[in-house]
Amino acid sequence: MRIAFFLLFLSLIVGLVYSYSCPKPCYGNMCCSTSPDHKYYLTDFCGSTSACGPKPSCSGKLYFTADSQRFGCGKHLNLCRGKKCVKAKVYDAGPAEWVEKDAGKMIIDASPTICHELTGGSSCGWSDKFEITATVTSLTDSRPLGPFNVTEEEKAQLFIDHEIAIAQCEAEKTCNGFDLE
Repeated sequence: MRIAFFLLFLSLIVGLVYSYSCPKPCYGNMCCSTSPDHKYYLTDFCGSTSACGPKPSCSGKLYFTADSQRFGCGKHLNLCRGKKCVKAKVYDAGPAEWVEKDAGKMIIDASPTICHELTGGSSCGWSDKFEITATVTSLTDSRPLGPFNVTEEEKAQLFIDHEIAIAQCEAEKTCNGFDLE
């Protein structure tokens, strides 16, 4: 009886930990919702096509992401892991919703350079569970694309700037899948 209760309890815990459901599916196989707590797993990619125009080169130190269905093509994001951050530009759509479901969390798909800057590793997969925060930059942010460090106060300001930027892009219907409505 105790073993059966333990196994039931364990299965409930595993189900809660790995349960993921996209609040706003879009384009048939992606998620247009942003994470309410700004937390995502970091993965890297180097694609052969781009949803936002010319494909960025994967050689050199380039700072780009997918997730245009969430944030909009051409938007700038601040991706942070602890106090280390990278400013990047959204160039592509993705990842597929099934990848996020398998990971149990929303994902930011980024260039290999971003993966290396934030983790020190040569690749990032969802099973690595590299958790980052992602925020849309302020329209007045003049920081160049690339790595930077933040204090706790500066990181808090990134979240405030994000809320303002998301409200603006939602009003303009250029993010969160608003072009689908």
